[in-house]
This record gives sequence, C-alpha cells and structure tokens, in this order.
Amino acid sequence: MKKIFLSTGVLIVLLMAQSSYSALSIDEYLNQAKTKNPMFKSYDLSIEATQDKMISADMDLSPVVTAGYLKSKDKSLPSAVALGERSLDQYSMGLAKKFSTGTAVRIDAQTNDFKNESPLVPSLDQFSTGSLGITVSQSLWKDFLGAGTRNKIERQRVSTKIEMTAAELQRRGFLIQLENDFWDYAVAIEDLKLKKSNLERAQKMESWTAKRVSNGISDQSDLLNIKALSALRSLQFQTAEEELKSQKNKFRENLGLTEGEINPEIKADLTHERTYIKDLMNKKNIVSLDSEISKYESETKSYVSDEVKDNLRPDLSVFGSYQTTAFQRDHTDTVSKITATDYPKLAMGVNLNWILETDSKSGLRDSAMKESMASRLKFEKKRALSNKDWQELLRKYELTQKNIKLLEQIAIFQRDRSKKEQDKFLQGRTVTATVVTAETEAAEAEVTLLKAKAGLKKLEASGLLFTSLD
Repeated sequence: MKKIFLSTGVLIVLLMAQSSYSALSIDEYLNQAKTKNPMFKSYDLSIEATQDKMISADMDLSPVVTAGYLKSKDKSLPSAVALGERSLDQYSMGLAKKFSTGTAVRIDAQTNDFKNESPLVPSLDQFSTGSLGITVSQSLWKDFLGAGTRNKIERQRVSTKIEMTAAELQRRGFLIQLENDFWDYAVAIEDLKLKKSNLERAQKMESWTAKRVSNGISDQSDLLNIKALSALRSLQFQTAEEELKSQKNKFRENLGLTEGEINPEIKADLTHERTYIKDLMNKKNIVSLDSEISKYESETKSYVSDEVKDNLRPDLSVFGSYQTTAFQRDHTDTVSKITATDYPKLAMGVNLNWILETDSKSGLRDSAMKESMASRLKFEKKRALSNKDWQELLRKYELTQKNIKLLEQIAIFQRDRSKKEQDKFLQGRTVTATVVTAETEAAEAEVTLLKAKAGLKKLEASGLLFTSLD
C-alpha cells in the first residue's frame, strides 16, 4: 500500500510540474502578465477611478443636509429683555437641493429655547420660538434655467473622458510593449538556435577543409577562409546568447517572476495572425486614441468658454419663501406646533448682480474663446493625421505580408543553394569561397525572415492604438 501511495504521490507531483511549466502561448503570457505585473494593475485602477469620477460629475445637484446646535450665555448690558443672564439653546436642520433647471429649493427648521434672569417683563423669563420654512429661487439670466449648470456637468464629464482615454492609451501602449517583448524573446530563442546551427555547420566545414589541406587536396587559403567564417559564426553565436539573456530578463520582469522561479517556455506561433488590425478593417470611422483625447480636450475647452461667458452674465434670479412660526413658553410645545400655519411669513423678491464691462471682463471672455478655437484647430489636425496614420499602418501591414512571402521563397532558395554548394564542395567541384558565400547568405536569409515575421506581429499589435467610433 505504501508503494501505491508513493507512486500516486510522485505521479501527482509530475503532473503538477508538467502543468506548471507548460509552454506559454501569447494569450496565456498576456493574461499572466496582466495578473502579476503591477504596472498593468495600476492602469486598470486608473481607468476604474476615472469611471467613478464620471459618475460624480453631477455632484452639485446632490441633496445637502445641514444640522446645527448653538448654546450661548449673555450677561452684557444694556439689554431690552432682562437685567441678568440670558441663555439660548438653538437647534437647526435644513435640506437643500439644486436641480438641472437652475431651480434651488431649501427647507429649514429651527427652534430657539430662551431663559432670562430678572426679565423686564416677568412672563418672558422663559419662552421658545420655532420656524419651518421653504425657499425657492430660480435663475433667469446667468445659468438661465439651469443651462450653465448643465454645461458645467457636461464639461466635467468630458474632462473625465480625457483622463479615461489617456489611461486606456497608456494601458494599450503597455500591452503593445508586452507583446513586443514576447516576440523579441521568441526571435532571440530562434535566432540563437539558428546561430548555433550555423556555427556547427561552419565548424564541420572547417574540420573537413583541414583534412583536405592535410591531404593536399585543398589550398591553405581555403582553410583560412573557412576559419574566418567559423570565427564570425562564433561571434554571432555569442551575440545571440547575450541578446537572449537580455530578452529573457524582460520576459521574466513582465511576468513578475522572482529570482527563484523557473522561467517558463513559450509557444510562439509566428504564423498565427493577431486580429487587432483585421477586426478594425471590418469597421468604419477608425481613429487613433490620441486623436480622441484631442477631441475631448477641444470639447472641454468649448464648455469652458461657454462657462466663462455664462459666469460673466448678470445674475438675475427670483425667489420666494414661506415660513411658519411658533411661540410657546415650553420648548416641547414649540416643537409640536412648529408646522402650525396660524402666523406665517411670506417673502418674494428679485436679485440682480451685474459685472460692468471692463477690459478684465472682455479679456477673460476672449481668452477662453481663443483657447477653445486653438484646441479645435489642434483636434482637426490630429484627426487628419490619425486617418493618415491608419492608412500608413494598413500599407505597412500589407507590404510586410507580401515581403514575408518573398522572404520565405528567398530563404528556401538560399537553403537549397547552400546545400547544393556544400555537395559540390564535397565532390571537389567548387571552391571554398563559393561555399562560404552561399552559407552566409542562407543564414542571413533565415534571420531576415525571422525578424520580418516578428515585425509583422508588432505591426498587428500596434492596431491597439486605434479604435472604431462605431
């Protein structure tokens, strides 16, 4: 039984190890990087923060509750109420609400409990007053029927969109960098394999040529030529090793791996198409996120200009209020009768505040208007550049696809040519220089093809910088 349990335990450990170190595809790598990389988490939190901020754009329209308590003692003379100490306990509560129509409503309740020593009128040694009232005001010029309030809310919302889009642009830019690092790492792995294979072939040719020289079949110059090729391949192999170490460090950093954690293998399919660009090609109104930020900046400046003009208008408002009053000896009785309408107070009125026209006033208005116009022109330029950038990306994408097909054919031709030249060399039908040239050009064709495929992956990832307005 112990052997069975031991074998089962070993099997489980092996299965867990196999699943833990399975090769990562590009999507698995990105998902793991999103989970473990703190920079990606920070961008997500920034986007969520701006979304929460957008919800609070109409904060000015939120109801406001006020409450207060005041206790005072007064012995100052002269006094029209009492010769001794006068004490007061005051309780107040209110509720205010502003509406998008520019209407402001406020409800107030207040009670005052008085106690007087040596009152001039004996019956006023103790009494209490109370009031409950509602006040309504309406803007008629500045913030006309709430136009200014709604303009301010929209300005805050659009301003939040700037932050949200900028955070999304940073997030996508970091995602592009993550993808680029993955493909650079994949290229470094394949390039090292290629450089190792090239070095091994060069060493075999060197060994074979050395035998031919010792047998008197080949010339010493042939051996020196092959030795130079072998040394060059050795240098290329060392350079590829250093490049792989550098890319490996970036790869581990992106995944948030600690020093003790094993570096996972990757499954890089350079033939698999990333659909960022393809998806956008099936849509309309493609714009860059950068131009979207410029659009929101232009809209914000426009709202600011309208807000400045509105704030400089005359402030004309009408108001009306209705208030109940209560007067009792005992504070409890006052509270119970605070809603009685026997002795109401009514008030109606009009208020006007007018900032006279001065250079300061006109300068402030003109400055806001010109900033709005400048921002609009900047947006129009960026939107035009956005369209050009998208067309340029499509052109490069299609051109790179065509180039890869040609490079694949060239690599096949160069490989076949190199093999044929090596066969001819072994048969003594060609010179070493021709073999070296064919070998070098075949290796360069392989590297060029590899880098072109990785470049195509990077071009596909750059599609994240664009979005469809539809």
